Amino acid sequence: MHKMIKRLLFTAACALVLTGCSSRNTIEDSDVQATASSESESEVYTLIEDMKYEDALTLLDSEDSGTQEKLRVKGICYMGLGQYENAVSCFEEALSENTGFLYEIDYDINKYLAVAYNKLGEYEKAEQVYAAMCALKPNDSDSWYMHGVTYLELGQYEDAVTCFDTAVDLSPTDYDLMISIYQALAQYGYRTLGEEYISNILDSSSSISDYDRGRILYYTGEYSQAIVYLEKVKSDGNQDVILYLAMSYEALGDYNYAANVYTSGLDLGESAVLYNQLGLCQLKLGRYEEALESFTAGIACNDTSLRQNLRFNQIVAYEMLGDFDTAKTLMEQYVSDYPNDEEAQREYLFLQSR
Repeated sequence: MHKMIKRLLFTAACALVLTGCSSRNTIEDSDVQATASSESESEVYTLIEDMKYEDALTLLDSEDSGTQEKLRVKGICYMGLGQYENAVSCFEEALSENTGFLYEIDYDINKYLAVAYNKLGEYEKAEQVYAAMCALKPNDSDSWYMHGVTYLELGQYEDAVTCFDTAVDLSPTDYDLMISIYQALAQYGYRTLGEEYISNILDSSSSISDYDRGRILYYTGEYSQAIVYLEKVKSDGNQDVILYLAMSYEALGDYNYAANVYTSGLDLGESAVLYNQLGLCQLKLGRYEEALESFTAGIACNDTSLRQNLRFNQIVAYEMLGDFDTAKTLMEQYVSDYPNDEEAQREYLFLQSR
């Protein structure tokens, strides 16, 4: 049996948009909200925030006004449901509503369209969209970054690096961007080059904060040094500091202490990221009941960027507890919602044989 634990690539920017890649252009519920011109529109946005995408779609279909915006929001709902082909159809139809002038909403719809193409593995189409976005807004570092990630998906390494370098030139003090570039390059086998992007931060900046220095040292694998800097700001009440501090202890094999640090971060407030990491740590310690509780609590946080990871990890916890019936039931729904997850499909075949 092959078990895959879903672990996240961490940046201060949220999450996973491209399959296996961290993304700074994350599709989040907060991005959906526009200025509501009617009570029904406001209700739609509330439903989306509550992840009630099917209810939002029903309400949208009952409204005739705001065609382009309605199609945009419908596409986002379909993305929330994992129905990327339907999402693409909505976004393409929304763009066809354009009357010849480019507005901000057209750029925004293209952003979602490119992500949906990537989710479907249609990287050539995604690359074409990002190329157009970069031409339209050549000073947008996020678009250049995502263009580079898509080139990595296509195996076009040199083009990816060109895009990444352009993004860094546009935002030379954006540490989150450089960490995201490192993660993407490491994902595709270019870790050494990725480390150059983040190592340059340490070499060129004398005013870098203890938090930034600590998290960059974490990514370069200097965990003991990372702890030194992160411990200095541990008392600031910043959950991001707690996250990187705990991950550094975990990377050194001190799982018990790492679990305690994650828990201390949760004392500051609910956090899906911390619940997920705590659960993963508890799995390593063989504390499966506690891990299940952590993943379940993380799901209850309603963080759409982490929901897929948390749901998968919850299933793994049920497996480790020997509750294969519940694991099978949950996995059946999971593969329905995320049909492109090949690892989950293999795990589902295993569960069906139990």
